[in-house]
Amino acid sequence: MKFHFHHMNLCSENVGRLSSFYRSIFDLDRIEDEEHVRCNTDTAHGYSAEVDFVTDGAVEFHLATKDIDLSFRMNQAINPLHSGHFCFRTDDIEGFKKRLEELKIPYADYGVWAMANWYQIFLQDPDGNIIEVHQPIAK
Repeated sequence: MKFHFHHMNLCSENVGRLSSFYRSIFDLDRIEDEEHVRCNTDTAHGYSAEVDFVTDGAVEFHLATKDIDLSFRMNQAINPLHSGHFCFRTDDIEGFKKRLEELKIPYADYGVWAMANWYQIFLQDPDGNIIEVHQPIAK
């Protein structure tokens, strides 16, 4: 199983303002490609709020609308959109879930819910920082 750092997620009450700030001072470009297609979800059962995907060419930043009630709606213990998170991409999400279970590390299995082709789980490190691990799902 392989991992690589994929993105940092920052949450905001005003995504446009946050995006403008990062794009203007760091010359970041918007990401607009078929991998970054959002799921067609409604706010009652998922997350359809504003998100801007930007990059410096190597690292992605996902600038998302803060959603303090997401975990309640999704019936999950971890909320990745309250204070943000960082993310690793893997090529074996099932193997990673098994590793977490063997180590008795709890995680929230969101499945495919916000991004159309990403299977996502979330966990916390010992200090409460939220980590996403996802695997792209073949179309």
